[in-house]
Amino acid sequence: MNKNTVKAFIVAVAMIGLSNVASFAGTTNDEAVASVKTKISQVNKSLSFNVWVDNLVGKKVVIVVLDADKNEIYKEFISPKSAKFAKTFDFSNLNDGKYTIEVISSNVDLVDSKTFEIKTNQVVNRDVIVAIR
Repeated sequence: MNKNTVKAFIVAVAMIGLSNVASFAGTTNDEAVASVKTKISQVNKSLSFNVWVDNLVGKKVVIVVLDADKNEIYKEFISPKSAKFAKTFDFSNLNDGKYTIEVISSNVDLVDSKTFEIKTNQVVNRDVIVAIR
């Protein structure tokens, strides 16, 4: 082999190695997010929601509640030492409006979210009482 062929071979091997490293890094992050399993569900048509998060060990997970303007209403960090997390959130003290519960892994990747709206329905009852004379 001449020198140019050897150099071209070395460059080709290096490029293949770098592309494999880049693809490995990308799948590792996706796999970390995908391995975190979540469920967000409303409790019996109330203003409470259950949030479950599973497969947490070694992962940084945050639960955030945002209002319609993306202001943080609540934020909770889950210990990376935990395997599971479950909590019921009571939103009965919040004002009317749209809110979002987000489960975020590694402070970057959105794993799950649920948007809901609180509306106060007021029923007005008007009665007529006729006086008897």
